[in-house]
Amino acid sequence: MAQPAPKYPLDLATETPAEREARLAWELERIAEADADMAAGRYITGEELDAFLESELAAVKAAMVREAG
Repeated sequence: MAQPAPKYPLDLATETPAEREARLAWELERIAEADADMAAGRYITGEELDAFLESELAAVKAAMVREAG
């Protein structure tokens, strides 16, 4: 099971060695997951990707409008 994402943006000046180690381990796990997905053919391209990104952007914009409301 994936661990929660580190809080971003990070202040690298105050990040402790333990926090850095945990963050880098988390990031390496995500990279390994992405590599495995690509190797297994689990990815989208072209118009399908554009539509997904546009949908995500619309959802974020809508959430920002609700929060500002």
